[in-house]
Amino acid sequence: MLSKTFRLSSSASLLRSSISASTRLNLSKSSQRLFYPSFISHAKMSTDTVVPPLQTAFIYHPGQFELEQKEIPVPTPEPGNVLLKIVAAGVCHSDLHVLAGSLPYPDGLILGHEVVGTIVGYGDGVNKELYPAGTLFAAHGPNPCGICKPCRTGADNLCVQPTRSHLGLGSPGGYEQYTQINPRNLTAVPEGISPAVAAVSTDAVLTPYHALKRAKINGLTKLLIIGLGGLGINGVQVAKAFGAHVTAVDLKDSSRDLAKSFGADVVYDKLPEEPLEVDVVADFVGIQSTFELAQKHVKPAGLIMPIGLGATHLTFDLGAFAFKEFEILGNFWGTSQDQVEVFELVKKGLVTPQIETTSYLNVNTVLKNLHDGHIKSRMVLVHDS
Repeated sequence: MLSKTFRLSSSASLLRSSISASTRLNLSKSSQRLFYPSFISHAKMSTDTVVPPLQTAFIYHPGQFELEQKEIPVPTPEPGNVLLKIVAAGVCHSDLHVLAGSLPYPDGLILGHEVVGTIVGYGDGVNKELYPAGTLFAAHGPNPCGICKPCRTGADNLCVQPTRSHLGLGSPGGYEQYTQINPRNLTAVPEGISPAVAAVSTDAVLTPYHALKRAKINGLTKLLIIGLGGLGINGVQVAKAFGAHVTAVDLKDSSRDLAKSFGADVVYDKLPEEPLEVDVVADFVGIQSTFELAQKHVKPAGLIMPIGLGATHLTFDLGAFAFKEFEILGNFWGTSQDQVEVFELVKKGLVTPQIETTSYLNVNTVLKNLHDGHIKSRMVLVHDS
């Protein structure tokens, strides 16, 4: 997931996506959050579910790296909300920043912001026909209100009053068995996409997609991707789907090989001394040294996107910023409409997230392995059916 980085660009118009116009939803504002189009077949799960009174959850306590495993009540959905039985939850590097204290959150938080599940309960006022039990839904992590100006103007990732705050980063997330959510913030998962892949697609694909879409990547773009981790490798695939010429850099041989297999045109373990002068730099690491590389290799009047969460503060050379007139574009997660488009890319095979799965009961082991650098793919916690 992204941090809300500063934005020094005044040109923020969205990319006219290369996604087929026939599959873009032209929804009225009143129905903008209903991503359940009749012309798409959606994944179905068993509806034979008995909701227990208690569930197993993993609780965050500041200053402790290990999450507390605890039995807590299954919530009763509030009016307008649904109860989601979690099927899969992705593990994101952002969770490590929370555990390390660099992203401060209060005691008792339930992490997990990449969530897929099925509806097993309804609060008062929810239309069950629009949100049927048994359909696999992906939760929109920003958890927007649907009412404020950003929500009403297609920028619901920037909601000023998210419903009970961001999923897994304020409101209870996916490191439990059940959570409640406003169905406005659910997107039906197309048939053919597994729960684990769908979960990863809500951040590890959605975030690079939103960023590259905002950067107006197209067939004429020369793009440099710094860092080929979980988001960066998906960024390569998204960029190639947009038709860009992609140069990528990473220290790991396996990551560079994977980038080449997904169509990267040039890969480096270390960038050359001579500036590449690319149109756009997408920094999926986000530390000072990589941000300085971005400033060096972007062309005059080019664009830099700090996407990774490697550091809480970055500085830039004011002289280079003035004389090169490059822009710095902030990015945060992705919109609910972006999520629909991401699922289309995944369904078409244009983006293939690299995942591994394990039981949700192994979350602490997964977080430790992620911290220690032992995980090569994107980890997904799966629940028993």
